[in-house]
Amino acid sequence: MYEANFAPVSNRADWLGTIELINDDTNEILTDFDGLSVLLELRSRSPQCRILSASTDDGHIEFTDTGIIQWHFTADEMRRLAPGTYEIGITITREDFTEQELVGFVPVIDGIVRS
Repeated sequence: MYEANFAPVSNRADWLGTIELINDDTNEILTDFDGLSVLLELRSRSPQCRILSASTDDGHIEFTDTGIIQWHFTADEMRRLAPGTYEIGITITREDFTEQELVGFVPVIDGIVRS
């Protein structure tokens, strides 16, 4: 499992995020995505409440290049977030085994511009 502190994102723009998947046992880039399911959740810190959710099943998360996953939240989805720091978690499931891939924080800034 990795701990991450993401760069700030705006609550008035699309958020495209990526991470590279590494096999912890071999330290090699994961290239076999067959049967792999990825879930990402963003929640407020106080009170703890899920704000955004993304998965490979709902199309918010895609496998791009070898070993890379990318998530995409639209500007409309990001507008739900008040400025502040949010907790992020990513799990990966293959068959009946779920692994916590990442936990961390992402600061959300007020993008000011209304559209």
